[in-house]
Amino acid sequence: MCRAAPAMIALAAAALPVAAQAVPGRSALDPIAFGIVYDVPATRDVRVQEDVPYLRGASRTLSLDIYTPPRMRRGERLPAVVFLNAVGDGEDTTVERVKRWGIYRGWPRLVAAHGMIGISMDADRADIQGSLRGVFRYLAEHGARHGIDPERLGVYAASANVGGANELLFGDSIPRGVRAAAYYYGGPPDSAVTLRRDLPVLFIVAQGDAPRMGTALTGLWHRVVTERLPWTLEFGAGMPHAFDSFTDSDDARRIIQRTIAFWRSHLEPVPPLPAGPPGQSEARAIVAAIYGNEPAPAAERLARWTAAHPDDAEAFRQYARILVALERLPAADSAYERAYQLDSTHAGTLWGLGQMRSAQRRWADAERLFSRAVAGGMEHSMIFGQLGWARLHLGRYEEAARSYERAFELGIPPGRASRGVAWYNLACAYAKLGRTDRAFAALDSAVAQGVVERRLFETDDDLAALRGDPRFGRLIARLPAPPPSGTTD
Repeated sequence: MCRAAPAMIALAAAALPVAAQAVPGRSALDPIAFGIVYDVPATRDVRVQEDVPYLRGASRTLSLDIYTPPRMRRGERLPAVVFLNAVGDGEDTTVERVKRWGIYRGWPRLVAAHGMIGISMDADRADIQGSLRGVFRYLAEHGARHGIDPERLGVYAASANVGGANELLFGDSIPRGVRAAAYYYGGPPDSAVTLRRDLPVLFIVAQGDAPRMGTALTGLWHRVVTERLPWTLEFGAGMPHAFDSFTDSDDARRIIQRTIAFWRSHLEPVPPLPAGPPGQSEARAIVAAIYGNEPAPAAERLARWTAAHPDDAEAFRQYARILVALERLPAADSAYERAYQLDSTHAGTLWGLGQMRSAQRRWADAERLFSRAVAGGMEHSMIFGQLGWARLHLGRYEEAARSYERAFELGIPPGRASRGVAWYNLACAYAKLGRTDRAFAALDSAVAQGVVERRLFETDDDLAALRGDPRFGRLIARLPAPPPSGTTD
């Protein structure tokens, strides 16, 4: 377990004791007696090779139990899942070894029933990492004789075993062939541990454990997102520690089902995509880059695509949009122009080209393009706000006011740069139209959204008609004083 969650260590010791009773006279409450809460008919036909020696330990030979699927063909090589023992076994032969616990008999048998090979293991408590690495060394050298493909290995680590698994999998050298790891109700890895971007991990948190994890759990999720790690985080709602052994419910069984599917998806071959029409592969890669929010790779691919497909209007429109995101505005303008030449009716092209013209202060062109986009079915607050902005500059105040009113009806997001600016511009339109009460109401809303630059209110010609009204003075008094001349904010 990680150092950030010491309480989990105590919990693991309570749920999965290292010094458990021997089989004779075992209590019905002995937790190591319980197997997995999931079963299928094929488990009855699974074959088991017990006590296959894999390493000579300090005082005894360590062995594996290998569970193979029914009707496995001679010479067949299958993926395998190793159920890690990172707590170790003592020298006392009267104490039951970990691989004889119910859960470590049930899981590998279930895996074998689903067409993979399950492996449980002894471990020397005095040399956990040596034992773990010994298993994978044995599989690399001798796995083929047991039908194991040593290049397609998964692991399972539960509870206190997760700490040893982290040391094994995220140290200097991961054992060859490990392709996927499932972590059950263990603590999040320490923030100092460097997590691999080439190892998919299924990390399952039981509800009963989550309070003890505290900020380490949210910190793990933050790392997964920011470091782009191939982790799947699942919350076992209503689940206790060791739920795969203790919770007889369909919800627990569904988590087990998903775990088996996780291993199979990473250890078994995935059917390739059937060959499509010429160019479809590159087109798919372009769309993936666009939807993956990767503008630079998307722009590179679109540059090649548009050069090879000079009549693809959609490609030029997408290329222009990506170039805007990259702030390559002259190139974006050219791409939008080409898209417009190829299809002058597409609302997205009209809107994008209108934005370019607005940035260039070509208000008449912008207003015409925005209006055509709206007529073509584009209906959202941003385009109506941009249409109102162009009409305001053209002195078409009645139309500008209607545009902003429609934008508010459609829902402008809160914030100074969105709703605040829209309220201010609508106030300007109302002031020009002589609708004084509405203008002051809109200015109050603009201030509430963060538009508080006093100099803007005092110098904007659009508000000139309001300055003789006493309400204007009271409004100005509410705004922060501007910095002294010659200073910056």
